[in-house]
Amino acid sequence: MVSDGGFVRSVERVAALLELLSARKAPMRLIEIAQDLDLPKSTAHGILQTLQAKGFIVRDQNQRYRLSLRLFSLAASALEIVDLPELARPAMEQASQETGLTCNLAVLDDHDVLYIEKVEARDGVVRLVTHVGTRIPAHQTSLGHVLVGSKPADEQEEWLSRHVFEKATEKTCPDAESYRKVLQKQSKVGYAVDDQGLHAAVTGFAAPVRDRSGRVIAALSLSHLGPQVAAATKRELGQRVLEAAESVTAVLATR
Repeated sequence: MVSDGGFVRSVERVAALLELLSARKAPMRLIEIAQDLDLPKSTAHGILQTLQAKGFIVRDQNQRYRLSLRLFSLAASALEIVDLPELARPAMEQASQETGLTCNLAVLDDHDVLYIEKVEARDGVVRLVTHVGTRIPAHQTSLGHVLVGSKPADEQEEWLSRHVFEKATEKTCPDAESYRKVLQKQSKVGYAVDDQGLHAAVTGFAAPVRDRSGRVIAALSLSHLGPQVAAATKRELGQRVLEAAESVTAVLATR
């Protein structure tokens, strides 16, 4: 059911319940929650049961409810993403200056890559027309290859079934079957290469950035501007971006 403001009423109730438990600090009984939220007892009970089953709240031996530590884990993950550009910047600056290439940091936002940090070599003459906040369809970039490739197999297949493979160049990956081969290839070497799939003059190299649990939360890339890159140079840049991403991962492991 949708409210007048266009919001889903059931989701509004869940949010209100979580905010209530957070504000009260102490555990609350079912009847207290129902009264405070002006909900039928049966409705409040159903929401509580669902949240408990999903691990977001805990019921104690006195039949009182409180927030679980899982919510704190989610909050920590969000803060990690917020701090990530600052934490990654030293490794990005080093990689950019050593290679003379633009270094990007991005996350996956549904079917787009969202750029959250960018470092350009100080003596670079040609510059990429991307900036923090730029969104690009994931299949067109090496960053997207890494982020989609890090998904569990079932989630990856569901993503592929919904994705629209828009062409940016003649070398853009055209369909899900072709994209699976790209993802399989990168899984063998640990980094991704996008050979002119976004722009005819851009070859991208990207590697995963992981949090303390080993989960991929972002991708870091180096963008080479110019003609076709030689195979040996591709391997060299692939290893360099992998080293830079692993450096950021190491910083996150100490947080």
